[in-house]
Amino acid sequence: MDTLQTTLAAALTDRYTIERTLGRGGMATVFLARDLKHDRPVALKVLHPELASALGPERFQREIQFAARLQHPHICTVHDSGVVPGEVTKAPIYWFTMPYVEGESLRDRMTREGQLPLEDALGIALEAAEALDYAHRHGVVHRDVKPENILLTGKHALVADFGIARALAGDGPPGRAGVGLTETGMAVGTPAYMSPEQASGERELDARTDVYALGSVLYEMLAGEAPFTGPTVQAVLAKRLATDPTPLGVVRSGLPAGVAPVVSKAMARSPADRYPTAAALATELEAALRVARRSSTAATATTGSGPGAARPFRASAALFLVGLLVGLGVLFAWRRHAGSASAGAPSGEIRLAVLPFENLGDSSDAYFADGMTDEIRAKLASLPGLLVTASRSAAEYRHSSKSTREIANELGVDYLLVGKVRWDKGGGVGSQVRVSPELIQVTSGAGATTRWEDAFDATLTNVFKVQSDIAGRVAQALNLALGQTEQQELTARPTQNLAAYDAYLHARGTGVRTTSLSAAETRRAIEYYQRAVALDSGFVQAWSELSRVHSGLYYVSASREDSAAAASAAERALTIDPKYPGGYLAKGEYYNFVVSDWPAALGQFAKGRKLAPRDADLLAGTAFAQFSSGRWEEALTSLQEAQRLDPRSTLTAQRLTRTLTWLRRYPEAEQAADRSLALTPLDPGAIEDRAIVPLAAGDLNAARAVVRTASKGVDPIALVSYIAVYWDLYWLLDDDQQALLLRIPRTQFDNDIGWALACAQTYDLRGDPRRAKASADTAVMVGEQAVRAAPNDAQSKALLGLAYAYAGRRSDAIRLGEQAVAMTPFSQDAYSAPYYMHLLARVYVRAGQPEKALDLLEQLIRVPYYLSPGWLRIDPEWKPLQGNPRFERLVK
Repeated sequence: MDTLQTTLAAALTDRYTIERTLGRGGMATVFLARDLKHDRPVALKVLHPELASALGPERFQREIQFAARLQHPHICTVHDSGVVPGEVTKAPIYWFTMPYVEGESLRDRMTREGQLPLEDALGIALEAAEALDYAHRHGVVHRDVKPENILLTGKHALVADFGIARALAGDGPPGRAGVGLTETGMAVGTPAYMSPEQASGERELDARTDVYALGSVLYEMLAGEAPFTGPTVQAVLAKRLATDPTPLGVVRSGLPAGVAPVVSKAMARSPADRYPTAAALATELEAALRVARRSSTAATATTGSGPGAARPFRASAALFLVGLLVGLGVLFAWRRHAGSASAGAPSGEIRLAVLPFENLGDSSDAYFADGMTDEIRAKLASLPGLLVTASRSAAEYRHSSKSTREIANELGVDYLLVGKVRWDKGGGVGSQVRVSPELIQVTSGAGATTRWEDAFDATLTNVFKVQSDIAGRVAQALNLALGQTEQQELTARPTQNLAAYDAYLHARGTGVRTTSLSAAETRRAIEYYQRAVALDSGFVQAWSELSRVHSGLYYVSASREDSAAAASAAERALTIDPKYPGGYLAKGEYYNFVVSDWPAALGQFAKGRKLAPRDADLLAGTAFAQFSSGRWEEALTSLQEAQRLDPRSTLTAQRLTRTLTWLRRYPEAEQAADRSLALTPLDPGAIEDRAIVPLAAGDLNAARAVVRTASKGVDPIALVSYIAVYWDLYWLLDDDQQALLLRIPRTQFDNDIGWALACAQTYDLRGDPRRAKASADTAVMVGEQAVRAAPNDAQSKALLGLAYAYAGRRSDAIRLGEQAVAMTPFSQDAYSAPYYMHLLARVYVRAGQPEKALDLLEQLIRVPYYLSPGWLRIDPEWKPLQGNPRFERLVK
């Protein structure tokens, strides 16, 4: 052990154990250490003495603290920092800690492989650009972007050492204002990647210096060598100031045409000629990555799916996102080995439901009572011999007027745990919490009796102990034998940071109190989760749920930011605790909703089910991957099992209804739809699902009767706008509802193109071609903007194709529709592909090409999908095909 390590180990003995040296770079020596407080490995970095001597502690701490506030999926954040005072003859030791990333640096990989595969290089550069853009928008310029500072974990990149170079190039220590390291003869940055203005000693550097450095890194990933080399640092800097690097096309042939210009522009010698922001560079990198992926797809005759590949599905996306986010609002508190069930319990196991605890305080404190409920439920679910009803089913009884016997019968349980929570805020840790739980036994003979009840008072700092005590007392009342492992599960804390826990509960509460989350509410939940993980980077539950929300948002928006955030958060959760089933749920949903990689999703869900074999959400996710890969009967089995475990889950009920409908098992689909509608009678999606069953049977009047009957109490504007947009069922609406639809303002719709297309189709149906054309032109304008923003999004192209068809632009309509179908073949996605084929068939009809439309319809009738012969008979879209012998054979 050298002197530096010995000194540091002695100074930090109560906080860190230094295990070994990881390496030495241009600015710091890096040690592998263990954070004793959080029991986690960290990378502990110590600035070299010659650098530390030019800094003052105030400046160092100020900049490091600023960097520590950067929280982004592709930024390796700062955990901790400090200064060990130096002796009279020695400089102080400046140190900081960052997460220890399992994997390797980009430098390690480049040393091993030389040139990187094109898609890998572009993907790494894209994620680094996103990280840089985030930092720049928060006032931080990195100044030392290089392969050593880009860490690779799994398939993703993390940029490290933000703010360090900024501190070193700053104003200098007290008493030496205006003196930075660049003025003491010490260059800040790495010569091989340093921008010309940085190399020439300019102090006012902006985002474009990082753009240049990242361009240099990308050049080296593709070329296998740095853009500038020389025998000395001075020689390298001289070349950088006076010459351009060897063109990429010379050192690596076969690159797509758009790649080299991106690198060249990023590395322009004049900052004015570069991309003005890292965001602009990221946009170009994403476009280049799409081209590379398409080239790879064409070369292998398969369709790949990566983090940037969108998988939206217009109608189902909104429904599934609603279900997903409702689930996120009430199912967060996981524990190792946690499982849940409410029906089909093995003999001898006790069945229990934990109902939402009643909030007796201010309504703004409801989130805290919900968090208390979920944490106690999760602790009980970890106990052997006890089957705990899933949270979604239990949450249905919030403020219910039903008797305990009715609730117990509906949930199929023997016991109910109810409770009341009052939180008297005294400010900070002095806040007082009173929790009054009651365990109720429900039997067929004696009715409902109280088995145990008590009251617990504690300060906020002891809230976790209260949760553990309540779970332990319930277990005792039920005569459950607890071993050492079970006792440890009961006393486990989700986090040691109360502020992080409060932010986490706020995020959960955003979903609990709403039936359908708006984009604004969802983003607010994300902000709370981000705050939670910023306060405690080891908070595994918060990382998992952050990933799930981002995946759900990506599914309907195809946002690159959500894609990256979902992947990174899921990876963080699994790295923190590979035995936490929620991490596998998050990763599986990422593969489901972002990447469309069904085998990978099934693999993640299978790992989660080994830890939580009776978890309904893992089963529902499994079903999604199964029917998306064309394994419909397996999906049906998974959903039926999920419903037995979580009998009042609206998400499972909706998926089960749709699966049975697509399998054309209409009597069973009708029963499932009735069940779904009973659970959510005010949900327009559940109403539409129920109406689709008679439509498939060819009975329009019966379907309209379903809408009229079920719509009592539902906002008519919300119902009409929903049905007109999702599944394009504007023709299901009766005359009065269609007239209402055309009076509804744009602001009542979820998106512009949905509103414009609904109006165009309805005007066309009602024989008003002038207004239909005007609405279609609006849809075209909006759709073209969407395609420009996401050119690799099949849904955007399919909808624009339909808009072109109603606007009379036949060739454009066919071109876009065929592109959407080609982008989503059955082999890739058996769930979305039929929908895009359906839209293209409609385009062909309106373009006067009936035989091509019939080619597609004949395929759709043979695969699981909601179209049926009965449907084709009553859908006005197919009226031009009536009398065609092929069509008449099809509908019979």
